[in-house]
Amino acid sequence: MDRRSLTLLLDSAEPALGASPPYLGAWVRRHAGPRLAELESLYRERNGFLAFDRALRVFPAIPPAHALSINRWNGLRIWRDSYGRLANDLLFFADDIFGVQFCIQSGKVFTFDPETAALEQIAEDLAGWLAVILSETDYRTGRPFALDWQTANGLIEPTQRLVPKQLFMLGGDYVLTNFYVLDAVEAMRFRGDVAQQTQHLPDGAKVRFVVTE
Repeated sequence: MDRRSLTLLLDSAEPALGASPPYLGAWVRRHAGPRLAELESLYRERNGFLAFDRALRVFPAIPPAHALSINRWNGLRIWRDSYGRLANDLLFFADDIFGVQFCIQSGKVFTFDPETAALEQIAEDLAGWLAVILSETDYRTGRPFALDWQTANGLIEPTQRLVPKQLFMLGGDYVLTNFYVLDAVEAMRFRGDVAQQTQHLPDGAKVRFVVTE
């Protein structure tokens, strides 16, 4: 991972969310695959953090009992089970202000849309991911929106993300009045149910959601 680029990122970040030394569980280590050394290098520099006005959240490598732990975040029954097979074999290590996930699959880095579970490859490795984050910061993190929201409403807590009242997939707009803060786990579980119910629908289909507990 390019040292200069990493320094630029960390200069925009808050203090570490976790203590040293970093701890990565067996499942995380296995699914990191060829990116494990890069993840460990990142965590040695700063063990999880919020950056770009809290728009980027990198989960700390700490035991799964902690709410922000990468080990807990990837646990099957925290939220990913609400996506069924749509979240299989993905290692989620960071997200943007709207809960769009950054994840690793087969050594490559993708975004994971929380509303549709759609994957978009954005980099071959974590060094490439870092380059994308630095070159497309506003687009890839939602920083301008995060700053506007917090100016109007106060700080977003590390465990929270912004969620649209009208989902983007249903025509929701990127305006402050369409958003509210929600616990990130609850936000992912809700949208996981949506993703499963709509995954096979054609574009333009009418949608009626069934809410289950």
